[in-house]
Amino acid sequence: MPMPDQIQTQVSLASRTTLGVGGVAEYFVKARTLPELRAFVHWAKSEKHPLFILGGGSNVLVSEEGIRGLVVHPAFSAVTYKDIESDVYVTVGAGVVLDEFVETLVAQGLWGLENLSGIPGTVGGVPVQNVGAYGVEAKDIIVAVEVYDPITDSVQTLSNSECAFTYRDSYFKREGKHLIITAVTFRVSRIATPKLAYKDLAARFSEEAAPSLQDVRDAVLLIRSKKFPDWRVVGTAGSFFKNPIIPAEEYEKLRATYPELPGFPTDDGRVKVSLGWILDHVCNLRGYTEESVGLYSEQALVLICAHGTSPNDVISFSEKIIARVYEATGIVIEREVTIVKNNS
Repeated sequence: MPMPDQIQTQVSLASRTTLGVGGVAEYFVKARTLPELRAFVHWAKSEKHPLFILGGGSNVLVSEEGIRGLVVHPAFSAVTYKDIESDVYVTVGAGVVLDEFVETLVAQGLWGLENLSGIPGTVGGVPVQNVGAYGVEAKDIIVAVEVYDPITDSVQTLSNSECAFTYRDSYFKREGKHLIITAVTFRVSRIATPKLAYKDLAARFSEEAAPSLQDVRDAVLLIRSKKFPDWRVVGTAGSFFKNPIIPAEEYEKLRATYPELPGFPTDDGRVKVSLGWILDHVCNLRGYTEESVGLYSEQALVLICAHGTSPNDVISFSEKIIARVYEATGIVIEREVTIVKNNS
C-alpha cells in the first residue's frame, strides 16, 4: 500500500512536547478528519508499523530512541453546541488547544472549565489524564468521549462512567490505550457556578460575593504563573509526579513527625497527600538542580529542564527524586508524565 503524501519521515518530537526533549518519530502525520485518520491507520497496519498517538505533548517524555512506526497527531478542530435547559453540551475536537477552548467558553459566559485555564495541551488529553486543577476535575464536566478504535475500525462514544475516571487516570490509560480520542463532550452552564474551594481561590475571593467568569479565569492564570514556569520558555510538563494517596493510618504516622503535612480525605477512606509539601519541607528539594534538570524554585512538584536535554538525564533525575521521597517517608510516588520508550 503506498504511503500517503501527508506522512513525514524522521520527524523530531522534542519540539512537539512541552518538555522540549526526545528522539524522532520514524513516521509522523496530522489527522484532521476521520477519513484521513482511517487512511493513515490502514497504511500503518498494511506496513505492520506500530501506532502511537501524540496530542499536545504536555504529559509525555519521549525517550532518546524515539518512536518506531507511525506517530499520529489528532488535529480534529470542530466545535458544536447543544442547549439542554440551562446547560450547554459542547462537543470539541481532540486537536483544539485546551486553553484556547477555555478562553472561548469564558468569552461566551459558559461556566465549568474556567479552573482549568492555563493548562497546556489539547482537548484530547483531558480525559486520558482526568485533568484537574484548583478544585475541578475532567470527570466532573465530561459527558462523553468519542473515539476511533483502530482494531475494529469503528467509531464509539463512551459515557462518563465508561471512561472509569480516577485520580489522574482513566480507561484510556489502561484497557483503552489503543483508542484514539477524536472529540470530547463537556457539560457547561449559563448559570454562574464558581468553584472557589481551592485555598488560593478562596483567599482571592474571600471578600467578593460574586466573581465574574473572567475574574475566576484571571485569578487561575495568575496563580499558575506564580507556581508554574512558562512551558514556551523552559521545558516542563507541569506536575511531573502524582500526589500520593495513602492509607489513613500511614498519613497519621507521618503527621506525628510532620504535623503540618497537608492531607485530603478521599472517598475510599484514604488520604491524598501533598507531594509538593513533602519535596519542599521534608526532602528540601525545591529548586534542587543537577546540570540542566531540576525541580522548579516556586513549586517542587514541577520538573524543569533546558530544551534539548537528554531524555535519559530527565528520567535518571526523576528516579533520584522518587528514591529520596521513599527514603524520607516510605511512600512510593509515581510519575504523572508518561515515558515513551520506542513505542512501548
